[in-house]
Amino acid sequence: MINNIWNIAKLDLLLWSRMPIAIVSALIPPIGMTILLIVLSFSITRQPVALVVQSHQPNALKMEKIISSDTDAYLLKTVDETTAKRLLADQEVAAIITIPKNFDQKVFQNDAVIDLTLNNVDIDFSDDIRRAVDRSAAEFDAPQLGLDGELGEAVEANNLPSANNAVNPYRIDINENNLRITNVSFLNYQVIPAFILLIISIGLMGTALLCAKDNEEKTSRSLIIAPVPSWTLVAGRLLGGLLLSVIITLPILFVCFLFGVVAPPLDHIPALIALFLATGLCAAGLGAALGSLLKGARLVAMASSVIATYLFFLGGGFTTIAFLPNWLQDLSDFIPTRYAIDGMRQTLFYPDLQGVGKDIIVLTGTAIIAVLLGSLAVRKSWRG
Repeated sequence: MINNIWNIAKLDLLLWSRMPIAIVSALIPPIGMTILLIVLSFSITRQPVALVVQSHQPNALKMEKIISSDTDAYLLKTVDETTAKRLLADQEVAAIITIPKNFDQKVFQNDAVIDLTLNNVDIDFSDDIRRAVDRSAAEFDAPQLGLDGELGEAVEANNLPSANNAVNPYRIDINENNLRITNVSFLNYQVIPAFILLIISIGLMGTALLCAKDNEEKTSRSLIIAPVPSWTLVAGRLLGGLLLSVIITLPILFVCFLFGVVAPPLDHIPALIALFLATGLCAAGLGAALGSLLKGARLVAMASSVIATYLFFLGGGFTTIAFLPNWLQDLSDFIPTRYAIDGMRQTLFYPDLQGVGKDIIVLTGTAIIAVLLGSLAVRKSWRG
């Protein structure tokens, strides 16, 4: 029995090796989405800003240092006023921050300002820059309100030892309690949905195209009269789809490990494997059902790509679930990719496995249902 399942799986892998165009078509959605997420990570996290420093007195230089050191918020160009205006007019920068000549004098009068000239093309983009400038201005008097303070790091405040003992010049302070001790960059955070999209796309399209190929070339008639149980053949087909996902995604995951994009603790590896296998089986089961119900390789390939993309978006691949409208948040509760993305993020980035057990249970249940539905659809198509 095991040999029969393994032989079918090997045959499917051999067939896939002779279909390079199909492999490329399965890789296009995750590659395209990865490129888009990389571009967005650079455009969202850092804003192109020109800095004009008109004073070289101590407080002005201190303000310049604060702004220049916040490389997570600004893609900064320190230029003169004329150049800054030209850059803004040519849309090479989104804003101009100016530290005026009388900055130090105004500081001693408690009336200092920094000037912000902003190309407010839309409210989301503009507010990102406003928040960054506000943070820099607040850090001048209260270092604990700067980026290091946001990340929970100790901050020197004037002559006081740390931010915990620093004098707050504002009437209201914020007592922040972070649920996690790890800070993950936006780019690393968004790698996981693209990785899940790769698993779903390969597993779904790989199994679907082979099932459709059986029906088109009438090889299903030979399979149904083979001297082995039909469920063994179906199991081999699903195993082939899962192995295809493993063969393609493992090298990519290894590269991510190598470059430090993901670095899970060793005790998280079993949970990571469970999430990976459950997601791959979900994709293979859905692919088997899709390939058995639809006719034509082109239609199957297009439908697989569309379904994988929708599972990516509805699972929170493009943005955090909490940012979605309420009706989409409710819908995402029934989308398996949500649990795959949440589970893998927790496993790869954070020191504990909070919530991963639930993610594995939901994905395993979904995989069982998908495999059963796919098996029934394949057997029905062979007999039809």
